[in-house]
Amino acid sequence: MKKIYILLVICLLLFSCSNDDGGPAPDLSNLDPSIPSLIYPTNNLVCTNFNLEFDWSAASDGDNDSITFVIDIATDSEFATVLFTAVTSRTLRAFTLEKGTTYYWRVKARDSEGNESEYSPTQNFFTEPDAGVNTAPTVPELITPLLGERLSGANITLEWTATDSEDDALSYDLYFGDTNPPLLFAENIDVSSFDVTVSPGIVYYWRVVAKDSNQAATMGQLWNFRTE
Repeated sequence: MKKIYILLVICLLLFSCSNDDGGPAPDLSNLDPSIPSLIYPTNNLVCTNFNLEFDWSAASDGDNDSITFVIDIATDSEFATVLFTAVTSRTLRAFTLEKGTTYYWRVKARDSEGNESEYSPTQNFFTEPDAGVNTAPTVPELITPLLGERLSGANITLEWTATDSEDDALSYDLYFGDTNPPLLFAENIDVSSFDVTVSPGIVYYWRVVAKDSNQAATMGQLWNFRTE
């Protein structure tokens, strides 16, 4: 019995010494990545383009882990019937959709350690029953500032052009900011130019979605300029 008591005391002393000597600290929990924001297609959009490119914002990770994205597309808001799901390291992905269908979509971020963000808020959109009923506007084309142009001044005029083969009235959604991809900045602009206020020494990114009066929409290319 005495020997057992001595062994217990030694074990307790060793454990105490290991703590006093600054033994290895417990592993810190790996941080979850941030939640992506959905960019395109916008909520309640009616689409005539059935080979549709989905676009969302990048996510950040406090541990600087590499990030991939999981996108789900379903025909119900509860995602009981998921038609498409994909994992990609990019912030966009194209899918071929069916006509005359209501779709719901969401995205979450996943880091290289397997931790995931919450899903983004769900958005829904519609595809027209017949693509021939209406033709979407042309892809917006850049006028000014030129791609990659270096500009000075606090106020910049963004200008673009787009047309519609059926002469439908056009309006525009502007995505603008110092993040890539940019977030929605202004909606339903009825002219093809917009004045923005900028700060010096920043790269700004922007793109335009052209929408006709029948709610068909076309997203333009990503453009950028730098301020001095």
